[in-house]
Amino acid sequence: MKKLFALFFLLFFVGASWADKNKPAEIPLDDFIKTAEFVSVKISPKGDKLAGIVDDNGSHKIAVIDLKKMKPLSAISFGEHRKINTYGWTDDDHLLLDINKTVGYLDRKGKWEAMFYMDAKGKKKKELFNRGNSNHSYIVDTLPDDPRHALIVTSNKGNSGYRLVKFDVKTNSEKKFNKPADPYARVPSLNAEKKPVVSLAFNRKTASTYLYYKLPDEPNTAWKKLDLSQGKAEVTTLYGGPSTNPDEVYILSNHDASTIGLFTLNLRTGELKKIYRHPVVDIERPVYNFNDEVIGFWLNPDYPQIYWTEPDDDTAKIYQGLMKAFPGRRISIYNHTNDGKKLVFHASGDRYPGDFYQLDLSTNKIRKLVSARGWLNPKQLAEVKPITLKARDGLELHGYLTLPPGKEAKDLPLVVNPHGGPHGPRDYWRFNPETQLLANRGYAVLQVNFRGSGGYGRDFQQAGYRKWGREMQDDVTDATLWAVDQGIADKDRICLYGGSYGGYATLQGLVREPDLYKCGIGYVGVYDLETMRACGDIVTYGNKKYLDKVIGKDSAELKANSPAENADRIKAKVFLAHGEDDVRVPMCQLKQMVKGLKGAGKVEGKDYFVMTRDEGHGYHDPKNRKDFYGTMLEFLDENIGEKAAK
Repeated sequence: MKKLFALFFLLFFVGASWADKNKPAEIPLDDFIKTAEFVSVKISPKGDKLAGIVDDNGSHKIAVIDLKKMKPLSAISFGEHRKINTYGWTDDDHLLLDINKTVGYLDRKGKWEAMFYMDAKGKKKKELFNRGNSNHSYIVDTLPDDPRHALIVTSNKGNSGYRLVKFDVKTNSEKKFNKPADPYARVPSLNAEKKPVVSLAFNRKTASTYLYYKLPDEPNTAWKKLDLSQGKAEVTTLYGGPSTNPDEVYILSNHDASTIGLFTLNLRTGELKKIYRHPVVDIERPVYNFNDEVIGFWLNPDYPQIYWTEPDDDTAKIYQGLMKAFPGRRISIYNHTNDGKKLVFHASGDRYPGDFYQLDLSTNKIRKLVSARGWLNPKQLAEVKPITLKARDGLELHGYLTLPPGKEAKDLPLVVNPHGGPHGPRDYWRFNPETQLLANRGYAVLQVNFRGSGGYGRDFQQAGYRKWGREMQDDVTDATLWAVDQGIADKDRICLYGGSYGGYATLQGLVREPDLYKCGIGYVGVYDLETMRACGDIVTYGNKKYLDKVIGKDSAELKANSPAENADRIKAKVFLAHGEDDVRVPMCQLKQMVKGLKGAGKVEGKDYFVMTRDEGHGYHDPKNRKDFYGTMLEFLDENIGEKAAK
């Protein structure tokens, strides 16, 4: 770990660039819609094997590779629609895996879960949990220094709350690992020594989080409460992870400002000290060293970057070196051997779907292991550029522009792609197969983090409450007009496309700006706000107060901001796709939009498309995905593509 390395980066990458100098050609549709082959990889404790999650037409296999011979040892499937949720090595020859049944995202069929203990060669596979004794479980830590035990979270009987237990993989038995701080506290988070130190809790009345904390070396002492909200609504306080100081932990909170900042909490004295806050975006995930201590935090103002709390840590130096060696890519170290001499890391970027590498610190050599989408050539993919613009009321907006490779950024057909959520999610700089597909077909793609989006602080998110279809929609419009004013977009060839809330923003954009957009593609979208208050799992889970807050309950207002109620204003061509088994946005939404379009006389020939499949909140089956994206490309071509231009 203490070896510094610099030369191997240069040596490794001499001659490693792509040799293809040809202009990007049209890439087959299948290459974009295929799921990533390798989802994740982990090196074994001794470093002689690699385990990886392999996607096989929507189901997962666990593949184990002999790293010395680079030959497969096993490839084990757990059945159709089964996916690996969490996994890890318990020792150099055995794996623990948590398996979920996932037919489609947010559907009614993915309810079966189990945990398996298996050997690396796949000859012995033992089911630890089954339907009868656990409704939910996931692995927290496989405890490499204790091959017999693992820390797991499992649900109580009837799925009424969760508990952290120390599980014996040999005897299939568990021991209580902690005493809950209070009935509302979540499963406790651990320090670097795997002892509970922080337990988060949620105040449903204020929608604020608070926490309990205690000293790890005094397990029988009472939890101390830290509530930074002081009764204020939507104050987020999160556990950031263990510091290199054993008496301190990191806390993320926005109690004193809009964006989530970084603090240290002294577990002995209760002192809270501010370390860093970005003025525009929230601090996000922690970065750990080989001792499971936090050494930095990710944040995403435009491109991903790390704020280092321990810039001189050995692992931090490894990260910094890898970032220099892989410019334009985000680096994530996945895991390492017990002796710390070997590690596996992931490198990805806007044009790089993701490659997994091994770094041997004893020899300072890197070798490529496997790829997520090795069939795609980064030289043929599109650059994603961060953008900043001002909304009509002066609010600063951030987003991303993806331009077709090899084409001048002038008078291009444009697809405006509002994200789903809308409150919490945001768009990031990353590889996105959808935007890359569209760019490869000659379309510029614009993604804007409109007000109400997550990641830009509490004030920015709250600025979208009760503004669905109005100011939030104006932000999408203003971003579109920005692209026109910049000369990037052809004002006569612009289409909207989005899923979930993005589907709502698509159809509402066609309502609000009937002369701006030539077409709209709504994917598993919300189209009627009154229906949203009566139909869907948000209501099922008792979150009507949340809907009161973000969309309101005034009937006239809801109708005025519902595309289904205002379909007569739509001039553009419409294509809708929905999953028949969607529980988040059920078919009631599609039916309301169909009713509105029919009532307005909009259903004529190819003016209107509806695709329904045995799917959830987004298409999961490869055949359905190909059908959907194939139809989307035809639809775009007819309305803003080459056919439309002719």
